[in-house]
Amino acid sequence: MTLETCGGRRMRGVGKRFLTAVLMALVGAWVPMSGQQTGEFGMTGDGRFRNPVIASDFSDPDVIRVGEDYYGITSTFCFSPGMLIYHSRDLVNWEVIGHVVDDITFLNPDMGWERMNGYYNGIWAGSLRYHDGTFYCHFATPKGGWFVARTDDIRGRWEVEAMRDCTGRELRGGGWDDLCPLWDDDGQAYIVASNFGHHWWPHLFKMSADGTQLLDGMVVDEPDPRHPENMEIVGGYVVKPFRTAEAAKLYKWDGMYYIYFSEVRNIHGNRVRVPVMRRSCSLYGPYEEEILLHSQGKAVDKEPNQGAIVDTPAGEWYFVTHHGTGDFDGRVVSVLPVRWADGWPLIGVDCDNDGVGEIVWEMPMPASGAVALTMQTSDDFAGTTLSPQWEWNHQPRADKWQLDTKRGCLRLGAFGQLRKGEFFTTGNVVSQRYIRWEKGEAVAQLGLREMANGQRAGLTHFNGGKDYACLEVRKDEGRLTLYYVSGRSGEEPREVRLGQLPRHCRRVYLRTTIDFDGEATFAWSTDGKRFTDSGETFRLKWGSYRGDRIGLYTFNNEREEGSVDIERFDYEPIRW
Repeated sequence: MTLETCGGRRMRGVGKRFLTAVLMALVGAWVPMSGQQTGEFGMTGDGRFRNPVIASDFSDPDVIRVGEDYYGITSTFCFSPGMLIYHSRDLVNWEVIGHVVDDITFLNPDMGWERMNGYYNGIWAGSLRYHDGTFYCHFATPKGGWFVARTDDIRGRWEVEAMRDCTGRELRGGGWDDLCPLWDDDGQAYIVASNFGHHWWPHLFKMSADGTQLLDGMVVDEPDPRHPENMEIVGGYVVKPFRTAEAAKLYKWDGMYYIYFSEVRNIHGNRVRVPVMRRSCSLYGPYEEEILLHSQGKAVDKEPNQGAIVDTPAGEWYFVTHHGTGDFDGRVVSVLPVRWADGWPLIGVDCDNDGVGEIVWEMPMPASGAVALTMQTSDDFAGTTLSPQWEWNHQPRADKWQLDTKRGCLRLGAFGQLRKGEFFTTGNVVSQRYIRWEKGEAVAQLGLREMANGQRAGLTHFNGGKDYACLEVRKDEGRLTLYYVSGRSGEEPREVRLGQLPRHCRRVYLRTTIDFDGEATFAWSTDGKRFTDSGETFRLKWGSYRGDRIGLYTFNNEREEGSVDIERFDYEPIRW
Protein backbone atom coordinates (compact mmCIF):
# COMPACT_ATOMS: atom_id res chain seq x y z
CA MET A 1 0.00 0.00 0.00
CA THR A 2 1.22 3.47 -0.86
CA LEU A 3 -0.18 6.35 1.17
CA GLU A 4 0.39 10.05 0.91
CA THR A 5 1.93 11.95 3.77
CA CYS A 6 0.10 14.83 5.46
CA GLY A 7 -2.37 16.87 3.45
CA GLY A 8 -3.68 14.26 1.01
CA ARG A 9 -7.33 14.55 0.00
CA ARG A 10 -9.87 11.85 -0.60
CA MET A 11 -10.84 11.16 -4.22
CA ARG A 12 -14.27 12.63 -5.02
CA GLY A 13 -16.66 13.22 -7.91
CA VAL A 14 -15.90 11.63 -11.26
CA GLY A 15 -12.57 10.20 -10.11
CA LYS A 16 -14.17 8.45 -7.15
CA ARG A 17 -16.98 7.02 -9.27
CA PHE A 18 -14.47 5.83 -11.84
CA LEU A 19 -12.44 4.08 -9.13
CA THR A 20 -15.59 2.39 -7.80
CA ALA A 21 -16.48 1.12 -11.27
CA VAL A 22 -12.96 -0.23 -11.82
CA LEU A 23 -12.96 -1.98 -8.43
CA MET A 24 -16.32 -3.60 -9.07
CA ALA A 25 -15.12 -4.85 -12.42
CA LEU A 26 -11.91 -6.24 -10.93
CA VAL A 27 -13.57 -7.98 -8.01
CA GLY A 28 -16.54 -9.13 -10.03
CA ALA A 29 -20.24 -9.45 -9.32
CA TRP A 30 -20.50 -8.09 -5.82
CA VAL A 31 -23.93 -8.06 -4.19
CA PRO A 32 -24.10 -4.60 -2.58
CA MET A 33 -26.37 -2.97 -0.01
CA SER A 34 -29.57 -3.88 -1.85
CA GLY A 35 -29.09 -7.46 -0.63
CA GLN A 36 -30.26 -8.76 2.72
CA GLN A 37 -29.18 -11.17 5.41
CA THR A 38 -30.36 -14.69 4.67
CA GLY A 39 -30.11 -18.08 6.31
CA GLU A 40 -27.17 -18.87 4.02
CA PHE A 41 -23.91 -17.27 5.12
CA GLY A 42 -20.18 -17.83 4.95
CA MET A 43 -18.68 -19.79 2.05
CA THR A 44 -21.05 -20.36 -0.85
CA GLY A 45 -18.96 -23.16 -2.39
CA ASP A 46 -17.99 -21.36 -5.59
CA GLY A 47 -15.01 -19.35 -4.39
CA ARG A 48 -17.24 -16.72 -2.84
CA PHE A 49 -18.76 -15.93 0.54
CA ARG A 50 -21.89 -14.25 1.82
CA ASN A 51 -22.18 -11.88 4.76
CA PRO A 52 -22.51 -12.15 7.65
CA VAL A 53 -19.60 -14.53 8.06
CA ILE A 54 -20.67 -15.16 11.68
CA ALA A 55 -24.47 -15.10 11.99
CA SER A 56 -24.31 -14.96 15.76
CA ASP A 57 -23.84 -12.43 18.57
CA PHE A 58 -20.09 -11.77 18.24
CA SER A 59 -20.37 -8.10 19.17
CA ASP A 60 -17.60 -5.51 19.40
CA PRO A 61 -15.08 -7.36 17.24
CA ASP A 62 -11.42 -6.51 17.05
CA VAL A 63 -9.31 -8.56 14.65
CA ILE A 64 -5.57 -8.74 13.97
CA ARG A 65 -3.35 -10.78 11.68
CA VAL A 66 -0.22 -12.55 12.94
CA GLY A 67 1.55 -14.20 10.01
CA GLU A 68 -1.14 -16.11 8.12
CA ASP A 69 -3.51 -16.37 11.08
CA TYR A 70 -6.31 -14.01 12.07
CA TYR A 71 -7.37 -13.67 15.68
CA GLY A 72 -10.43 -11.88 16.97
CA ILE A 73 -12.09 -11.04 20.27
CA THR A 74 -15.73 -10.38 21.14
CA SER A 75 -17.32 -8.86 24.22
CA THR A 76 -18.97 -11.22 26.70
CA PHE A 77 -20.71 -8.91 29.21
CA CYS A 78 -21.73 -11.01 32.26
CA PHE A 79 -20.71 -14.37 30.81
CA SER A 80 -17.71 -16.38 31.98
CA PRO A 81 -15.04 -17.13 30.92
CA GLY A 82 -14.82 -13.56 29.66
CA MET A 83 -13.73 -12.04 26.33
CA LEU A 84 -14.01 -14.83 23.78
CA ILE A 85 -11.13 -15.41 21.31
CA TYR A 86 -11.69 -16.80 17.82
CA HIS A 87 -9.36 -17.74 14.97
CA SER A 88 -9.44 -17.91 11.18
CA ARG A 89 -7.16 -18.49 8.22
CA ASP A 90 -9.31 -16.63 5.68
CA LEU A 91 -11.54 -14.13 7.61
CA VAL A 92 -14.65 -16.13 6.65
CA ASN A 93 -14.39 -19.47 8.48
CA TRP A 94 -13.83 -19.16 12.23
CA GLU A 95 -13.34 -21.36 15.28
CA VAL A 96 -13.49 -20.50 18.98
CA ILE A 97 -10.12 -21.07 20.64
CA GLY A 98 -10.52 -19.72 24.17
CA HIS A 99 -11.13 -16.78 26.47
CA VAL A 100 -9.05 -14.05 28.06
CA VAL A 101 -10.51 -13.92 31.61
CA ASP A 102 -11.08 -17.13 33.59
CA ASP A 103 -12.66 -15.51 36.66
CA ILE A 104 -14.72 -12.39 35.93
CA THR A 105 -15.27 -11.65 39.63
CA PHE A 106 -11.70 -10.30 39.57
CA LEU A 107 -13.11 -7.51 37.41
CA ASN A 108 -16.19 -6.87 39.55
CA PRO A 109 -17.66 -8.98 42.41
CA ASP A 110 -21.16 -8.32 41.06
CA MET A 111 -20.28 -10.78 38.30
CA GLY A 112 -20.35 -13.87 40.54
CA TRP A 113 -23.09 -16.41 41.25
CA GLU A 114 -23.52 -14.97 44.75
CA ARG A 115 -24.76 -11.61 43.35
CA MET A 116 -25.59 -12.04 39.64
CA ASN A 117 -25.81 -8.29 39.18
CA GLY A 118 -23.89 -8.10 35.93
CA TYR A 119 -26.56 -7.80 33.25
CA TYR A 120 -25.73 -4.83 31.00
CA ASN A 121 -22.35 -4.90 32.72
CA GLY A 122 -19.16 -6.90 32.53
CA ILE A 123 -16.73 -7.01 29.62
CA TRP A 124 -17.63 -4.58 26.86
CA ALA A 125 -15.59 -3.73 23.74
CA GLY A 126 -11.83 -4.21 23.96
CA SER A 127 -8.78 -4.42 21.72
CA LEU A 128 -6.44 -7.20 20.65
CA ARG A 129 -2.86 -6.41 19.68
CA TYR A 130 0.39 -8.32 19.10
CA HIS A 131 3.59 -6.48 19.99
CA ASP A 132 7.14 -7.75 20.40
CA GLY A 133 6.09 -11.38 20.83
CA THR A 134 3.24 -10.71 23.25
CA PHE A 135 -0.53 -10.63 22.76
CA TYR A 136 -2.30 -7.80 24.60
CA CYS A 137 -6.00 -7.46 25.34
CA HIS A 138 -7.01 -4.11 26.84
CA PHE A 139 -10.61 -3.69 27.96
CA ALA A 140 -12.83 -2.06 30.56
CA THR A 141 -15.98 -2.95 32.44
CA PRO A 142 -18.47 -0.09 32.88
CA LYS A 143 -18.42 -0.45 36.68
CA GLY A 144 -15.18 -2.29 37.38
CA GLY A 145 -12.36 -0.34 35.75
CA TRP A 146 -9.53 -0.69 33.21
CA PHE A 147 -7.74 -3.99 32.68
CA VAL A 148 -4.95 -5.47 30.60
CA ALA A 149 -4.31 -9.14 29.82
CA ARG A 150 -1.08 -10.50 28.35
CA THR A 151 0.12 -13.83 27.00
CA ASP A 152 2.73 -15.24 24.62
CA ASP A 153 0.35 -18.11 23.71
CA ILE A 154 -3.06 -16.89 22.54
CA ARG A 155 -4.50 -20.38 23.02
CA GLY A 156 -3.13 -20.59 26.55
CA ARG A 157 -3.62 -18.80 29.84
CA TRP A 158 -3.66 -15.01 30.08
CA GLU A 159 -2.34 -12.93 32.96
CA VAL A 160 -4.95 -10.31 33.84
CA GLU A 161 -4.38 -7.23 35.99
CA ALA A 162 -5.89 -3.84 36.64
CA MET A 163 -4.15 -1.00 34.85
CA ARG A 164 -2.64 1.78 36.95
CA ASP A 165 -2.43 5.55 36.73
CA CYS A 166 0.81 7.56 36.77
CA THR A 167 1.01 7.27 40.58
CA GLY A 168 0.61 3.49 40.57
CA ARG A 169 -3.03 3.55 41.68
CA GLU A 170 -5.22 0.84 40.17
CA LEU A 171 -7.78 2.10 37.67
CA ARG A 172 -10.72 0.58 39.55
CA GLY A 173 -13.96 2.44 38.91
CA GLY A 174 -16.73 3.04 36.42
CA GLY A 175 -17.42 5.21 33.43
CA TRP A 176 -14.86 4.07 30.83
CA ASP A 177 -14.84 1.80 27.81
CA ASP A 178 -13.20 1.03 24.45
CA LEU A 179 -9.49 0.79 25.26
CA CYS A 180 -7.01 0.43 22.40
CA PRO A 181 -3.19 0.77 22.49
CA LEU A 182 -0.55 1.70 19.92
CA TRP A 183 3.19 1.17 20.18
CA ASP A 184 4.94 3.80 18.05
CA ASP A 185 8.12 3.28 16.06
CA ASP A 186 10.23 4.91 18.80
CA GLY A 187 8.89 2.53 21.43
CA GLN A 188 6.53 5.01 23.06
CA ALA A 189 3.15 3.42 23.82
CA TYR A 190 -0.22 5.16 23.78
CA ILE A 191 -3.77 4.14 24.66
CA VAL A 192 -7.17 5.59 23.80
CA ALA A 193 -10.29 5.18 25.94
CA SER A 194 -13.82 6.57 25.94
CA ASN A 195 -15.37 8.28 28.96
CA PHE A 196 -19.15 7.87 28.80
CA GLY A 197 -19.88 10.33 31.59
CA HIS A 198 -21.03 13.93 31.06
CA HIS A 199 -18.22 14.47 28.54
CA TRP A 200 -18.56 11.28 26.49
CA TRP A 201 -15.30 11.83 24.68
CA PRO A 202 -12.33 9.63 23.67
CA HIS A 203 -9.10 10.43 25.50
CA LEU A 204 -5.53 9.62 24.44
CA PHE A 205 -2.89 8.82 27.10
CA LYS A 206 0.78 7.92 27.03
CA MET A 207 1.35 4.43 28.39
CA SER A 208 4.24 2.38 29.74
CA ALA A 209 5.96 0.08 27.26
CA ASP A 210 4.59 -3.02 29.04
CA GLY A 211 1.04 -1.78 28.49
CA THR A 212 0.06 -1.66 32.16
CA GLN A 213 0.27 1.99 33.31
CA LEU A 214 -0.71 5.48 32.22
CA LEU A 215 2.15 7.97 32.17
CA ASP A 216 0.12 11.19 31.94
CA GLY A 217 -3.19 10.28 33.55
CA MET A 218 -4.11 10.35 37.24
CA VAL A 219 -7.23 9.32 39.15
CA VAL A 220 -8.71 12.12 41.29
CA ASP A 221 -10.92 11.65 44.33
CA GLU A 222 -13.32 14.47 43.46
CA PRO A 223 -15.90 12.85 41.17
CA ASP A 224 -18.00 14.65 38.62
CA PRO A 225 -21.14 15.61 40.61
CA ARG A 226 -23.26 14.79 37.56
CA HIS A 227 -21.81 11.25 37.47
CA PRO A 228 -20.44 10.51 40.97
CA GLU A 229 -20.30 6.79 40.21
CA ASN A 230 -17.65 7.28 37.52
CA MET A 231 -13.87 7.31 37.90
CA GLU A 232 -12.34 10.67 37.02
CA ILE A 233 -8.94 10.66 35.31
CA VAL A 234 -7.19 13.96 34.68
CA GLY A 235 -4.54 14.35 32.01
CA GLY A 236 -4.17 12.95 28.55
CA TYR A 237 -5.59 14.53 25.42
CA VAL A 238 -9.15 14.63 24.07
CA VAL A 239 -8.79 13.37 20.50
CA LYS A 240 -12.34 14.30 19.53
CA PRO A 241 -14.93 16.28 21.55
CA PHE A 242 -17.90 14.56 19.92
CA ARG A 243 -20.31 12.92 22.35
CA THR A 244 -21.08 9.69 20.51
CA ALA A 245 -17.53 8.98 19.27
CA GLU A 246 -16.69 5.56 20.72
CA ALA A 247 -15.13 2.18 19.86
CA ALA A 248 -11.85 3.92 18.99
CA LYS A 249 -9.05 1.94 17.34
CA LEU A 250 -5.51 3.27 16.90
CA TYR A 251 -3.45 2.49 13.80
CA LYS A 252 -0.27 3.67 12.15
CA TRP A 253 0.20 3.00 8.45
CA ASP A 254 3.02 4.39 6.30
CA GLY A 255 3.91 7.10 8.80
CA MET A 256 0.35 8.34 9.28
CA TYR A 257 -1.72 7.99 12.44
CA TYR A 258 -5.32 6.85 12.09
CA ILE A 259 -8.03 6.81 14.76
CA TYR A 260 -11.19 4.91 13.92
CA PHE A 261 -14.51 5.68 15.64
CA SER A 262 -18.10 4.53 15.58
CA GLU A 263 -20.39 7.56 15.73
CA VAL A 264 -24.09 8.40 15.58
CA ARG A 265 -24.83 10.49 12.48
CA ASN A 266 -27.88 11.50 10.46
CA ILE A 267 -27.38 9.69 7.15
CA HIS A 268 -29.98 9.72 4.36
CA GLY A 269 -32.70 10.51 6.89
CA ASN A 270 -31.67 7.74 9.28
CA ARG A 271 -30.06 8.34 12.67
CA VAL A 272 -27.52 5.52 12.70
CA ARG A 273 -24.04 4.56 13.82
CA VAL A 274 -21.39 4.79 11.12
CA PRO A 275 -17.61 4.21 10.87
CA VAL A 276 -15.55 7.41 10.90
CA MET A 277 -11.78 7.78 10.46
CA ARG A 278 -9.44 10.61 11.51
CA ARG A 279 -5.84 10.87 10.33
CA SER A 280 -2.87 13.06 11.06
CA CYS A 281 0.92 13.21 10.96
CA SER A 282 0.77 13.46 14.76
CA LEU A 283 -1.35 11.68 17.34
CA TYR A 284 -2.04 15.12 18.77
CA GLY A 285 -3.40 16.48 15.50
CA PRO A 286 -4.49 18.44 13.65
CA TYR A 287 -6.77 15.81 12.12
CA GLU A 288 -8.58 15.33 8.85
CA GLU A 289 -11.75 13.25 8.95
CA GLU A 290 -13.85 11.11 6.62
CA ILE A 291 -16.93 8.92 7.00
CA LEU A 292 -15.95 5.43 5.83
CA LEU A 293 -19.29 3.67 5.40
CA HIS A 294 -22.95 4.65 5.19
CA SER A 295 -25.80 2.74 6.75
CA GLN A 296 -29.02 2.67 4.77
CA GLY A 297 -31.02 2.07 7.95
CA LYS A 298 -31.38 -0.79 10.40
CA ALA A 299 -34.01 -2.56 8.30
CA VAL A 300 -31.67 -2.72 5.28
CA ASP A 301 -28.13 -3.36 6.47
CA LYS A 302 -28.46 -3.66 10.28
CA GLU A 303 -26.18 -0.66 10.83
CA PRO A 304 -22.54 -1.84 10.43
CA ASN A 305 -20.26 0.22 12.68
CA GLN A 306 -17.75 -1.08 15.24
CA GLY A 307 -14.89 -3.13 13.88
CA ALA A 308 -11.31 -3.38 12.68
CA ILE A 309 -9.32 -2.89 9.48
CA VAL A 310 -6.90 -5.70 8.68
CA ASP A 311 -4.71 -6.72 5.75
CA THR A 312 -3.94 -10.12 4.23
CA PRO A 313 -0.50 -11.61 3.49
CA ALA A 314 -1.23 -10.88 -0.18
CA GLY A 315 -1.72 -7.17 0.50
CA GLU A 316 -5.51 -7.00 0.32
CA TRP A 317 -7.47 -5.08 2.96
CA TYR A 318 -10.76 -5.79 4.73
CA PHE A 319 -13.02 -4.30 7.36
CA VAL A 320 -14.43 -6.71 9.96
CA THR A 321 -17.54 -5.20 11.54
CA HIS A 322 -20.54 -6.06 13.64
CA HIS A 323 -24.04 -4.95 12.73
CA GLY A 324 -27.47 -5.47 14.25
CA THR A 325 -29.13 -3.26 16.84
CA GLY A 326 -32.11 -4.76 18.62
CA ASP A 327 -32.10 -8.07 16.74
CA PHE A 328 -32.65 -11.43 18.44
CA ASP A 329 -29.48 -12.80 16.85
CA GLY A 330 -27.43 -10.01 18.43
CA ARG A 331 -24.73 -8.18 16.53
CA VAL A 332 -23.49 -10.40 13.71
CA VAL A 333 -20.09 -10.10 11.98
CA SER A 334 -19.44 -9.25 8.34
CA VAL A 335 -16.29 -8.78 6.27
CA LEU A 336 -16.21 -5.89 3.77
CA PRO A 337 -13.63 -4.98 1.12
CA VAL A 338 -11.28 -2.04 1.66
CA ARG A 339 -9.40 -0.15 -1.05
CA TRP A 340 -7.05 2.77 -0.48
CA ALA A 341 -7.25 6.08 -2.33
CA ASP A 342 -5.29 9.21 -1.46
CA GLY A 343 -4.40 7.72 1.90
CA TRP A 344 -7.95 6.90 2.96
CA PRO A 345 -9.46 3.40 3.34
CA LEU A 346 -12.58 3.08 1.17
CA ILE A 347 -14.97 0.48 2.56
CA GLY A 348 -17.58 -1.44 0.56
CA VAL A 349 -18.96 -0.15 -2.74
CA ASP A 350 -20.41 3.32 -3.33
CA CYS A 351 -23.67 2.19 -4.89
CA ASP A 352 -25.52 5.50 -4.63
CA ASN A 353 -22.60 7.74 -5.74
CA ASP A 354 -22.63 9.85 -2.59
CA GLY A 355 -18.87 9.48 -2.08
CA VAL A 356 -19.14 6.87 0.71
CA GLY A 357 -19.40 3.09 0.48
CA GLU A 358 -22.20 0.75 1.53
CA ILE A 359 -22.26 -2.83 2.76
CA VAL A 360 -21.41 -5.68 0.38
CA TRP A 361 -23.39 -8.86 0.96
CA GLU A 362 -21.58 -11.27 -1.38
CA MET A 363 -18.06 -11.28 -2.83
CA PRO A 364 -15.02 -13.47 -3.62
CA MET A 365 -13.22 -15.21 -0.76
CA PRO A 366 -10.35 -13.20 0.78
CA ALA A 367 -8.03 -16.21 0.51
CA SER A 368 -8.04 -19.43 -1.47
CA GLY A 369 -6.84 -22.80 -0.23
CA ALA A 370 -7.08 -21.94 3.47
CA VAL A 371 -8.14 -24.67 5.88
CA ALA A 372 -11.89 -24.42 6.43
CA LEU A 373 -12.60 -24.02 10.14
CA THR A 374 -15.98 -24.66 11.76
CA MET A 375 -17.51 -22.77 14.66
CA GLN A 376 -18.06 -25.27 17.48
CA THR A 377 -21.61 -26.02 18.62
CA SER A 378 -22.32 -29.69 19.43
CA ASP A 379 -20.60 -31.40 22.35
CA ASP A 380 -20.31 -34.89 23.84
CA PHE A 381 -18.56 -33.57 26.98
CA ALA A 382 -15.86 -36.23 26.70
CA GLY A 383 -12.93 -33.88 27.27
CA THR A 384 -11.15 -32.86 30.44
CA THR A 385 -12.05 -29.19 29.95
CA LEU A 386 -15.28 -27.52 28.90
CA SER A 387 -15.32 -26.78 25.17
CA PRO A 388 -14.67 -23.07 24.48
CA GLN A 389 -18.06 -22.28 22.91
CA TRP A 390 -19.63 -22.66 26.36
CA GLU A 391 -19.92 -19.78 28.82
CA TRP A 392 -21.63 -19.50 32.21
CA ASN A 393 -24.21 -16.85 33.06
CA HIS A 394 -22.03 -15.00 35.60
CA GLN A 395 -19.07 -16.71 37.31
CA PRO A 396 -20.25 -20.22 38.27
CA ARG A 397 -20.19 -21.86 41.66
CA ALA A 398 -17.16 -24.12 41.20
CA ASP A 399 -18.26 -26.96 43.49
CA LYS A 400 -21.55 -27.40 41.65
CA TRP A 401 -20.34 -28.53 38.24
CA GLN A 402 -17.84 -31.03 36.90
CA LEU A 403 -16.92 -32.93 33.78
CA ASP A 404 -17.34 -36.63 34.50
CA THR A 405 -14.72 -38.11 32.19
CA LYS A 406 -15.69 -41.71 33.03
CA ARG A 407 -19.30 -41.28 31.97
CA GLY A 408 -18.62 -38.54 29.42
CA CYS A 409 -21.03 -35.90 30.68
CA LEU A 410 -21.29 -32.47 32.24
CA ARG A 411 -22.78 -32.81 35.72
CA LEU A 412 -24.65 -29.80 37.09
CA GLY A 413 -25.36 -29.77 40.82
CA ALA A 414 -28.54 -28.12 42.06
CA PHE A 415 -28.71 -25.22 44.52
CA GLY A 416 -31.23 -22.49 45.15
CA GLN A 417 -31.92 -19.43 43.04
CA LEU A 418 -30.88 -16.16 44.62
CA ARG A 419 -34.52 -15.08 44.46
CA LYS A 420 -36.99 -17.91 44.26
CA GLY A 421 -38.92 -17.96 41.01
CA GLU A 422 -36.64 -15.52 39.15
CA PHE A 423 -34.92 -17.31 36.29
CA PHE A 424 -32.20 -14.69 35.90
CA THR A 425 -30.98 -15.40 39.44
CA THR A 426 -30.34 -19.07 38.61
CA GLY A 427 -26.67 -19.87 39.16
CA ASN A 428 -24.55 -22.09 36.92
CA VAL A 429 -26.54 -21.71 33.70
CA VAL A 430 -24.19 -22.85 30.94
CA SER A 431 -24.89 -21.58 27.42
CA GLN A 432 -23.65 -20.74 23.96
CA ARG A 433 -24.67 -18.20 21.35
CA TYR A 434 -27.63 -18.84 19.08
CA ILE A 435 -26.72 -19.05 15.37
CA ARG A 436 -29.20 -17.70 12.84
CA TRP A 437 -29.46 -20.52 10.35
CA GLU A 438 -32.44 -20.78 7.98
CA LYS A 439 -33.60 -23.37 10.46
CA GLY A 440 -31.64 -24.77 13.38
CA GLU A 441 -32.16 -27.46 15.96
CA ALA A 442 -30.63 -28.08 19.38
CA VAL A 443 -31.18 -31.33 21.29
CA ALA A 444 -29.97 -31.81 24.86
CA GLN A 445 -29.70 -35.34 26.24
CA LEU A 446 -30.20 -35.22 30.02
CA GLY A 447 -29.51 -38.03 32.48
CA LEU A 448 -32.05 -37.86 35.30
CA ARG A 449 -30.85 -40.60 37.70
CA GLU A 450 -29.52 -38.22 40.35
CA MET A 451 -32.35 -35.70 40.36
CA ALA A 452 -33.78 -34.96 43.81
CA ASN A 453 -37.23 -33.91 44.93
CA GLY A 454 -37.72 -30.19 44.41
CA GLN A 455 -35.13 -30.07 41.60
CA ARG A 456 -35.71 -28.42 38.23
CA ALA A 457 -33.57 -28.93 35.12
CA GLY A 458 -33.97 -27.96 31.49
CA LEU A 459 -33.14 -26.42 28.15
CA THR A 460 -33.57 -22.67 27.75
CA HIS A 461 -33.45 -19.69 25.42
CA PHE A 462 -32.54 -16.41 27.12
CA ASN A 463 -30.96 -13.02 26.49
CA GLY A 464 -29.26 -10.41 28.67
CA GLY A 465 -31.57 -10.52 31.66
CA LYS A 466 -34.91 -9.68 30.02
CA ASP A 467 -36.61 -12.66 28.32
CA TYR A 468 -36.45 -16.44 28.61
CA ALA A 469 -38.26 -19.67 27.78
CA CYS A 470 -37.57 -23.14 29.17
CA LEU A 471 -38.54 -26.74 28.58
CA GLU A 472 -38.13 -28.04 32.11
CA VAL A 473 -38.13 -31.35 33.97
CA ARG A 474 -39.35 -31.19 37.58
CA LYS A 475 -39.06 -33.88 40.23
CA ASP A 476 -41.68 -33.79 42.97
CA GLU A 477 -42.65 -36.66 45.28
CA GLY A 478 -40.53 -39.02 43.21
CA ARG A 479 -42.26 -38.28 39.87
CA LEU A 480 -40.85 -36.42 36.87
CA THR A 481 -43.06 -33.87 35.11
CA LEU A 482 -42.42 -31.66 32.08
CA TYR A 483 -43.28 -27.96 32.06
CA TYR A 484 -42.96 -25.08 29.64
CA VAL A 485 -41.97 -21.85 31.42
CA SER A 486 -41.45 -18.42 29.88
CA GLY A 487 -41.00 -14.86 31.04
CA ARG A 488 -40.86 -11.41 29.50
CA SER A 489 -39.43 -8.27 31.02
CA GLY A 490 -42.12 -6.57 33.08
CA GLU A 491 -44.54 -9.52 32.85
CA GLU A 492 -45.44 -12.38 35.17
CA PRO A 493 -43.86 -15.74 34.24
CA ARG A 494 -46.06 -18.21 32.41
CA GLU A 495 -46.16 -21.96 33.17
CA VAL A 496 -47.77 -24.79 31.22
CA ARG A 497 -47.82 -28.37 32.51
CA LEU A 498 -47.04 -30.69 29.59
CA GLY A 499 -47.31 -34.12 31.22
CA GLN A 500 -45.52 -36.70 33.33
CA LEU A 501 -42.61 -38.81 32.19
CA PRO A 502 -42.75 -42.59 32.66
CA ARG A 503 -42.17 -43.66 36.27
CA HIS A 504 -38.79 -45.28 35.63
CA CYS A 505 -37.54 -42.72 33.07
CA ARG A 506 -33.79 -42.23 33.40
CA ARG A 507 -33.13 -40.04 30.38
CA VAL A 508 -34.94 -37.33 28.43
CA TYR A 509 -34.20 -35.47 25.20
CA LEU A 510 -35.20 -31.81 25.12
CA ARG A 511 -35.33 -30.08 21.74
CA THR A 512 -35.70 -26.55 20.44
CA THR A 513 -36.20 -25.80 16.74
CA ILE A 514 -35.70 -22.20 15.59
CA ASP A 515 -36.63 -20.70 12.23
CA PHE A 516 -34.94 -17.78 10.49
CA ASP A 517 -37.42 -15.30 11.94
CA GLY A 518 -36.55 -16.26 15.51
CA GLU A 519 -39.55 -18.40 16.43
CA ALA A 520 -38.56 -21.31 18.66
CA THR A 521 -40.66 -24.41 19.30
CA PHE A 522 -39.98 -27.00 22.00
CA ALA A 523 -40.40 -30.77 21.98
CA TRP A 524 -39.29 -33.75 24.09
CA SER A 525 -38.59 -37.46 23.74
CA THR A 526 -37.63 -40.40 25.94
CA ASP A 527 -35.77 -42.28 23.21
CA GLY A 528 -34.28 -39.49 21.06
CA LYS A 529 -36.30 -40.57 18.03
CA ARG A 530 -40.00 -39.89 18.57
CA PHE A 531 -40.59 -36.36 19.80
CA THR A 532 -43.72 -34.84 21.29
CA ASP A 533 -44.39 -31.21 20.41
CA SER A 534 -45.03 -28.98 23.41
CA GLY A 535 -47.51 -26.86 21.47
CA GLU A 536 -45.70 -23.75 22.70
CA THR A 537 -43.67 -21.23 20.68
CA PHE A 538 -41.36 -18.48 21.84
CA ARG A 539 -40.28 -15.43 19.89
CA LEU A 540 -36.58 -14.77 20.51
CA LYS A 541 -35.70 -11.23 21.55
CA TRP A 542 -32.75 -8.96 22.20
CA GLY A 543 -32.12 -7.75 25.77
CA SER A 544 -29.45 -5.57 27.38
CA TYR A 545 -27.39 -5.54 24.16
CA ARG A 546 -27.39 -9.33 24.06
CA GLY A 547 -28.85 -11.59 21.42
CA ASP A 548 -30.35 -14.99 22.17
CA ARG A 549 -28.43 -17.81 23.83
CA ILE A 550 -29.24 -21.51 24.22
CA GLY A 551 -28.53 -22.84 27.69
CA LEU A 552 -28.81 -25.71 30.16
CA TYR A 553 -29.53 -25.36 33.87
CA THR A 554 -30.69 -26.89 37.12
CA PHE A 555 -31.71 -25.56 40.53
CA ASN A 556 -33.46 -26.70 43.70
CA ASN A 557 -35.19 -24.11 45.87
CA GLU A 558 -36.25 -26.66 48.52
CA ARG A 559 -32.90 -28.16 49.43
CA GLU A 560 -29.34 -28.10 48.11
CA GLU A 561 -29.59 -31.56 46.67
CA GLY A 562 -29.62 -33.39 43.36
CA SER A 563 -27.83 -33.15 40.02
CA VAL A 564 -28.46 -33.63 36.32
CA ASP A 565 -26.07 -35.07 33.74
CA ILE A 566 -25.78 -33.32 30.36
CA GLU A 567 -24.78 -36.34 28.28
CA ARG A 568 -24.89 -34.77 24.82
CA PHE A 569 -25.76 -31.51 23.15
CA ASP A 570 -26.35 -31.50 19.40
CA TYR A 571 -26.81 -28.14 17.72
CA GLU A 572 -26.80 -27.85 13.94
CA PRO A 573 -28.70 -26.47 10.94
CA ILE A 574 -31.55 -28.47 9.49
CA ARG A 575 -30.82 -29.19 5.84
CA TRP A 576 -33.84 -29.29 3.59
